[in-house]
Amino acid sequence: MIEIIQISRGGSGGVTGAKILADAAMHEDKFGYSQAIPKYGSERRGAAVEAYVRFDNKPIRLHSPVYDADHALVLDESLIDRIDFDNVSKDGVVIINSTKIPEQFKGSGRKIALVDATRISQDLGLVLSGFTLVNMTMLGAFAKGTEIVSIENLVKAIQDFWGEKRAPKNVEAAKRAFEETKVVIA
Repeated sequence: MIEIIQISRGGSGGVTGAKILADAAMHEDKFGYSQAIPKYGSERRGAAVEAYVRFDNKPIRLHSPVYDADHALVLDESLIDRIDFDNVSKDGVVIINSTKIPEQFKGSGRKIALVDATRISQDLGLVLSGFTLVNMTMLGAFAKGTEIVSIENLVKAIQDFWGEKRAPKNVEAAKRAFEETKVVIA
């Protein structure tokens, strides 16, 4: 089973992104089961929101937060301290909406995927009520950084979720992030 923890701010699309990532995994031949579980705090825009994603080739019986993740997605770098990285596999990838390696990872030997998701999303006009929607952008970075879900299957899941009218910009955000993500060893 592959388990992912994600931290974002309410209004940035993190929960929706977790659902789409779970759906993208279902398009992969190696996974037959997936789930996305949101965990809300004060349930308002701007508040920290965690989401958990699991995929496996057999039924998933767990329906709880992810405590020992394989990978981590950080949609807002200012929330990076909200994740206990001792509980994220050293063999996993930490995907961060940033252009630089955060201090706490320097010299750690961790695999880090960096992307300026905010800039990409803003360039494409993916802003709603003042909040930049970085979710699809970060999923493109996840596809690049982990190679677990292909960009093609991610695009299918985005199109399925958003439909004909809203999918194009979201697909473009994921593809641009896939191309622009830099994977480094800290």
